[in-house]
Amino acid sequence: MQVIPSGRRGVSEVVAALLLLSITVGVFGVFYTYYVSGLNSSGGSVARGIQDSAKATGELMSLVSYQVQGSTVTLYLYNYGLQPITLNPPQQVFLIVSGSQQAAQSFALTDASAGGAISTIQTQKLAKLTLTFSSIPSSFYVEIMDSIGKDFEFQLSS
Repeated sequence: MQVIPSGRRGVSEVVAALLLLSITVGVFGVFYTYYVSGLNSSGGSVARGIQDSAKATGELMSLVSYQVQGSTVTLYLYNYGLQPITLNPPQQVFLIVSGSQQAAQSFALTDASAGGAISTIQTQKLAKLTLTFSSIPSSFYVEIMDSIGKDFEFQLSS
């Protein structure tokens, strides 16, 4: 049988275990406090960001088809978003070539199925947008800005 000369060896192991435990709890406490305070301070901005994103993504429009005849471009646009899309007059529709913009000279938005003039493309509806420009190159972009400032850009060629 082995005799331990003094009880110090057992005491130092207990002290070491308590020291490691207190360091672990202290580090966890610091990180927990930092994490919770970070959530509280960014919670408002996260909520605002989600609301802004929902508004922006609620307006989704795709180009179904297009025709280019002379200086007239006809776009068939489908609103597949969650909100109606109101388009502005021709000052907010541009033909873009190599970075330079040309505003549309005329602007006519009609319901593709009924044929009547409209200013807003309702959700799940197809609209016909007829634009006239002074000249149309072989490859260009058409940029459309809606009433809340969201841009829709389509690359076209004649």
